[in-house]
Amino acid sequence: MDEKLNILRSINQEIEDFKSKQVTIVTGYGFNQYNILQRIFFYYNSRFQSAKYVDEFNAVDDEGDRMYFFNINKNPCKVYSKAIDFDTKNIRLLTTGGGEPTKTWFMERDLKYWMRDKQFGKVLNRIFYELPIFGSVVLKIIDGEPYFVDLRNFVVEPSADSLADMNYHTEIHNYTPAEFRKVAKRMNWTKTQEVIDAFHQMKNTSHIRIYERYGEVEETDSEGKKTYPYKRVFMADVGVDKYDNYGNIEVKHNGILLASDEWTPEKTAKLYWEFHAEKIPGRWLGIGVVETLFEPQVKQNETANLESKSAYFLALHVFQTRDQAFSRNLKGNVRNGEVFNTESEVTEVAIQDRNGAFFNEQTRKWQLNRDEMTFAYDAVQGERSPAGTPLGSTQISIGQTLSYFEGIQENVAMDIKEMLYEVIIPQFEKENTKEHTLRLVGKDLDAYIGMVKNELVAKEVIRQMVMGKFLTNEDRDIIGIAIAEAIKQEKEKILDIPSNYYKGVKYDVDIDITGESIDTRVRSATYFAGLQAITADPTITTDPVKKKFFFKYLEDGGVNPNDLFDVEQKTPDMMMPEMQPRMGGGGVSAPQLNQAVQGQTANTI
Repeated sequence: MDEKLNILRSINQEIEDFKSKQVTIVTGYGFNQYNILQRIFFYYNSRFQSAKYVDEFNAVDDEGDRMYFFNINKNPCKVYSKAIDFDTKNIRLLTTGGGEPTKTWFMERDLKYWMRDKQFGKVLNRIFYELPIFGSVVLKIIDGEPYFVDLRNFVVEPSADSLADMNYHTEIHNYTPAEFRKVAKRMNWTKTQEVIDAFHQMKNTSHIRIYERYGEVEETDSEGKKTYPYKRVFMADVGVDKYDNYGNIEVKHNGILLASDEWTPEKTAKLYWEFHAEKIPGRWLGIGVVETLFEPQVKQNETANLESKSAYFLALHVFQTRDQAFSRNLKGNVRNGEVFNTESEVTEVAIQDRNGAFFNEQTRKWQLNRDEMTFAYDAVQGERSPAGTPLGSTQISIGQTLSYFEGIQENVAMDIKEMLYEVIIPQFEKENTKEHTLRLVGKDLDAYIGMVKNELVAKEVIRQMVMGKFLTNEDRDIIGIAIAEAIKQEKEKILDIPSNYYKGVKYDVDIDITGESIDTRVRSATYFAGLQAITADPTITTDPVKKKFFFKYLEDGGVNPNDLFDVEQKTPDMMMPEMQPRMGGGGVSAPQLNQAVQGQTANTI
């Protein structure tokens, strides 16, 4: 059999199985990933999956009544995204054994500028946005650049635990002819015009479909022996079938093979990176918020539409009378002040809805079920607690909820950390091997001064000693202050990073997610309480035991102590205490400038 036809048939069969077959997780519980994804797209965008739509927006039921979608999944998805979110500023590089802390420090600052230029923060934000919706997110890393894989066009073995465990997976690309020319040029494909010519022969097709498949491929050698090498295959599904005079297929199109490369599962694992929300055995796709709320969503829609139908009758005004000769529509055939001459009174038919309390209870019950299943309680959403709720109870509830999300956040952070270490940072090193400059401002400039000041002071002391002048400790402090002030006068420092400076740097990646889920009000209260504690006991930042307790308290409140306690910096005012008048503070006592208070040495690396 022709190799191209064999590959195309295998791909088409895999796609058909992916769409139509169910995977049995346990007896009585089947799973079809394609249908799940279809339903997620419908529900998240407030669309009924099987209703009749009379136009783009309006759905009707079998009786022709308008149907309303009562969306209950968008808000929990946003709560989930916010709770697990972290930024590029939380990514840190740590020096490992035998490494140089100074090089690691410069590399970390350089990396942050590089990630900003590459807009890596947008990549993180999109991961956190899509994860609760679909349950899984897949990134494809091409030359160090991350691209999101559209799960609608990602054919996998739905029962596998991970992409590395699959026998195959296929990514479907749909290109216009202009897009295909660009991709073909980048990939060095030689059959560009042949593909475009075959595409133009096809009818009712707007895009060129390319299959990118990873997995084993059946091959037959000249002796008829079959082998199954692992390959990466690019196949263009273009061309038309040829039929005989009786309508039977005479020659079936077998597509055009663009490339077939020897590959390994290990290389695939470095190419595709997967992130999952909640995983269960027996299925690859993670379970997101929208899928979790399938049943509550159906019930809320049912309740909302039944209540809407009952409202139609409540809006009616119908009248009755025993006079058979009186038959008029009072809405359009009666004038103001008209007197009826009837043999019986005309009365309004009492139409009452006694199910209002029932509908309200149903809505409340399923809303509560939604919150319990997704931890999207009112307090976490920022809503005011009911009157009379103790503040302590609210804080405990928020703390327990955030601890649940912190576990998910930690799992995602570990996956992102591995991706950074394996592909993103190596790409950064590759692009920054040439000589370039690094700009330091703000806290980075202060930290730089703390690192280089002692070295510059030592050089000056040696120079003075060579000249026969010996400096006192006070003279050294004055020189250090002069050096720091001279650097600060420039507001920034532009450093020349030599070529291959980061080559061989021994580092480890750490993602600091301390306090990312803490409420702003809690963090502000922690700042104020910390200031009060330092004022009451200045030794709290110097005594080793007190400092450990104090720093742990700040971390629990969402404040990173390393951002507050930098290298102690002396100023010219500190060197001249006799010229500084004592002044009493309002709520905080004025510090005694003639008393040296030992500060904490910054340990950023």
